[in-house]
Amino acid sequence: MGPGLDLHVREALAMFADELSAHRYLERMLWPDGVRCPRCDSARVGKLNGASTRLGTYKCYGCRKAFSLLHGTVMSSSHVPAHKWLQAIYLTDCGTRPVRPCHLQQILDVSYKTACSMLRRIGEAAASLSPASTTTASGIANDEMEMARQALLANFQARTLPKQHGGAPDVRA
Repeated sequence: MGPGLDLHVREALAMFADELSAHRYLERMLWPDGVRCPRCDSARVGKLNGASTRLGTYKCYGCRKAFSLLHGTVMSSSHVPAHKWLQAIYLTDCGTRPVRPCHLQQILDVSYKTACSMLRRIGEAAASLSPASTTTASGIANDEMEMARQALLANFQARTLPKQHGGAPDVRA
């Protein structure tokens, strides 16, 4: 990690040292009352632990669809591991503290382009939150946790719902 980081920041970043700890943290943040299907809200879900299955993949036995822990979050469709995303979210105070991409690049050991993309996504997620919750980012730890939870949950339900196929209206007579 960077030489300019204090001990508190190093300890916080060590919480997300590997993918497994990051996924456990995300599970507690997204589903405090247990895993639920984002499509049908069923609690009858199972974790897929196959050799070829990605970490954080679940299957709903109500609607028979698979879903991922990261789907619908700022981390979806990204090649960057979840633990690096969580470290970036922590370093930027959930998008409220400005961080230069070159500093994020050095701390997280990612490319400059990846750091820029991560900062852009985190900033967009922070901007989508209500203004009242973003002003309390430097307040009590519970407020920070709630804000992080809101940032992770942003668009989670909307992106995982089945898409309605529009198209031209039926004009048959």
